Amino acid sequence: GLKITFDIKDLILVYFKVFILSLEPCMKINLDDIPESGLSIDLSEDGKELERLTPRLDFGIIPPVSAHLDIESSAERVYFAGTLKTALRLICGRCLKPFDYQIDANFTAFYIRGKAEEKDGEIKGGETEVNHIEGNILDTDDVLLGQIALEAPIKPLCREDCPGLCQMCGSDLNLGPCSCQTTGKVDPRLARLKDFKVK
Repeated sequence: GLKITFDIKDLILVYFKVFILSLEPCMKINLDDIPESGLSIDLSEDGKELERLTPRLDFGIIPPVSAHLDIESSAERVYFAGTLKTALRLICGRCLKPFDYQIDANFTAFYIRGKAEEKDGEIKGGETEVNHIEGNILDTDDVLLGQIALEAPIKPLCREDCPGLCQMCGSDLNLGPCSCQTTGKVDPRLARLKDFKVK
């Protein structure tokens, strides 16, 4: 569903433009049409469009994706504050089995409007990397996907005490101890698993 709040003076100017754009598969907002008082929207995605954008990422998105965005925009800057609720399908770094990871987060984000200036060299101490938005059209799918990626764990574990796989036979130790000897030669096909466990 979509809910938009703003001052009554901005009703005719903003309502129809945002409503018509929201009829597209992904919601797009003209930043120049956001009133000085800001724009507040509720989003509910089925995840299909977001999943299309995630082949390069190491997770799947489990619908629905629900979010609330408060957006303030000026000629130079865009500020976001909101909430995000969804779930991700991840692969455990120890037992290699898929599991669902719940996201229920508050977030803020700050962007500068315009093309990022090219700089030589790496970011130096004391400097911060600044996000940029080019053009005047905001695609909410880009915002949601960026926040989802930030919430995804770097080292996914199905549970903190996951014992992982046996280094000798590859059995899933979550199902119980295997019959392997505690000492002995490791199966060469599974030798790489010895250094694979996430600590």
